Amino acid sequence: MKSNFEYNLCNWCLKRQYIKNYRLKKIVEDCEICHGIENQIYKISYKIIQATKDYQYDTFLIGLTLDHSFYDNEDKFRSRFKIRGKENIKASLLREIRKNFGKISNKKIDLNSPDITVNLQIGKKFETTVSVNSSTVILSGRYRKRKRFRSISNNSDNVDCLEINQRHIENLLKKKLMTLFHSKSIIFWPLGKEEPQSLVVGNGRPFYVTIKNSKLISFKHEFSIQSKGLIFNIKEKLPILPKATPFYIKKVRTLVTCEDNLKSSDLKLINDLGIRIIESYSRGYKSWNFIYQMQSELKTQKKFELLIVCDNRFPIRRFINGDENVSPNLYQILDKRCMCEFFDILDIASEDD
Repeated sequence: MKSNFEYNLCNWCLKRQYIKNYRLKKIVEDCEICHGIENQIYKISYKIIQATKDYQYDTFLIGLTLDHSFYDNEDKFRSRFKIRGKENIKASLLREIRKNFGKISNKKIDLNSPDITVNLQIGKKFETTVSVNSSTVILSGRYRKRKRFRSISNNSDNVDCLEINQRHIENLLKKKLMTLFHSKSIIFWPLGKEEPQSLVVGNGRPFYVTIKNSKLISFKHEFSIQSKGLIFNIKEKLPILPKATPFYIKKVRTLVTCEDNLKSSDLKLINDLGIRIIESYSRGYKSWNFIYQMQSELKTQKKFELLIVCDNRFPIRRFINGDENVSPNLYQILDKRCMCEFFDILDIASEDD
């Protein structure tokens, strides 16, 4: 069995063992535990600098996978001297790499929510692999739609129109964000939908966006993107998505056409309706939404403008067109067949606005 002084250890490994009266040696490449890996810390840090140069970030976290031979070497030594409960080579090396990298990059370590996470794999002969993952960027904002998109074919139902419109808006935003954030993994969540012909003005429609594997993590949180009649205003960067959909109320302006001539007494039925709860059925699910206020103004004998203040997910066109799965609907209120020519979103407000 080797005596105490027969072990060829470097100063860095020896200090980690906390053995009293053990002669210290200079750092040597043939250290029986680390084989001189401490000399590689600067080289490893530089590799991380190279791997993260395309990322714009403020905070980082580094993880390490170390070849098992380093643990084996240290375990044999500690077994010889019955050393327990001390920091191992991985923890010591990782701390030094994090410290050195933070100093070189002038970035801060964050153990809980880092902008980027660096994963190191170091082999027996110091061969080093560096991989970088950025945290998911979550944005909240609102978009305004100042241009009416081309109408969808009459063969498409209302649900199809809403979906097509949403995909079109999503594709426009994604195209811009892909260039800005250098990411191809972007998901868009609007809070509600409108038709292609509809305008969205006022504060705009709220939405969330998640961006994975982004190169841009640290940035000015408020910015705007404009594309083909759409204005996307990014309000803030969020730590997580809301667990529940926030509550919003919308104000909508519609133009309604009736089969029969209208009288002022007909419109009085609408204006005096008060707050009503409307039940709707779609795709096997029932939902209930409130109408808080309706105001109508006669334009011609068969047309009137209708302003509706209602819950954000209220089915405007189905209500006006007298859909039998919406009750009560406008046909049941007026006893006249009506058709919604178009509707515009004038504003969408929350309790915080």
